[in-house]
Amino acid sequence: MQTPQQVQYVQPDPVTMQPTVVTSQVSTTVVANQPQHWDSGLFGCCDDVHSMCCSFFCGPSYYASLASSMGESCCVGCCGDPVGCVPGGHIAMRAAFRNKHGIHGSICDDCMVMIFCRSCGMCQLARQMKEFGYPNTGCC
Repeated sequence: MQTPQQVQYVQPDPVTMQPTVVTSQVSTTVVANQPQHWDSGLFGCCDDVHSMCCSFFCGPSYYASLASSMGESCCVGCCGDPVGCVPGGHIAMRAAFRNKHGIHGSICDDCMVMIFCRSCGMCQLARQMKEFGYPNTGCC
């Protein structure tokens, strides 16, 4: 008759230290985009005679072409008068462009410019669009 063999259990030593992970220090500097200003002033219409003439003499169709260049419906530009089919369309165009490109300003500024000096505001917008390389959709 055979006797069962005894199995001896050996308990491992307790863990006294946690494993360490080697990490490297990486410094990351985050630079916040500072709001920029319009490249030209509101009354710099004479800096670009073409946009000035188009804005003053072919207003609605020129504004429609600017809206199309921005990727908006041409109705936003051509009917942006307070009584048009898109009331406040010019204000919306200016505010959207300003926000997209981080240009300093406020919706109140946009309202005041487009209500009291629409042609100059649209000329300024056109000059800035040209500076940023927007396509010329051609009216005027």
